[in-house]
Amino acid sequence: MAIRTDNILEEKIYCDKFDIQSVSNLSLFLFEDHYFYFAKDQNDKILAIQSQPYENPRLLTFKLKEEELLNLDIPIKVYNYVSSFSLIPGPLFDPALSSVFLFFANKPTENSKVFDTSLESNNLHLVGSIRKDLADQLSEGKSDISFNHGAVSFLSYVLKEKFNFLNQEILLLMQKNHFYLAAFSNQEFVLFNRFDISNREDMLKYVMGITGQLEFNKNYFRLTIFGDASHHQIDNEWISQYFKNINITSPSPNVQYHDGAEKFQKPEVFESYWEIP
Repeated sequence: MAIRTDNILEEKIYCDKFDIQSVSNLSLFLFEDHYFYFAKDQNDKILAIQSQPYENPRLLTFKLKEEELLNLDIPIKVYNYVSSFSLIPGPLFDPALSSVFLFFANKPTENSKVFDTSLESNNLHLVGSIRKDLADQLSEGKSDISFNHGAVSFLSYVLKEKFNFLNQEILLLMQKNHFYLAAFSNQEFVLFNRFDISNREDMLKYVMGITGQLEFNKNYFRLTIFGDASHHQIDNEWISQYFKNINITSPSPNVQYHDGAEKFQKPEVFESYWEIP
């Protein structure tokens, strides 16, 4: 079933032989106007997907309470995009100072739960937060729950791929009102940030600014775009007016589906292909 509400699809997708007794773990992705989650078996293969729009935080809380699968006492990973973040080098990171690190991006509210996710064998830590009341609700009845900033899957993917990069690389993950940008020079990670946008010209402005800052050659560096580029009318014909080495693509997948559930996988949803291992 798929119902479109304010350009967000409400979907309930089950594999051909779905059995709730086979659900062993969950992954929940929280965005500013919708959420979706994967229900997986013991081999991390997806059995079912639920996707729902919502209009305000109170409605989100209500909808999540009504989700039968989310009420199971099984391990769950929560990915929250509705949060600022800080990326901290491993040698500087102290978990006791997570709130201080996040303060540099945006002061966390008093009613926030702050968390971090380690990357590259603790060489980097992505610090984020979530509303405490929402964290408490999701944790209720759960013996195993972890919280991550939503950008962690994209970041883990580009870090994994860096040894395949050219000397100058910029990678974007396009979403509805913003994009994430990662840059690499000589296969070394040099920049990661989020930029709010309202149109494709905003994206172009930021990318041109970053290439100038990093002294990248616009005729040489590779620009790779993941996610919902079509929402901003970004295609090869338009972007090739400004840059020469363009790749609008989907990540090499590590997400697996049972038959019948794979229909959720689509280029505009990065996480339908890749989730941090």
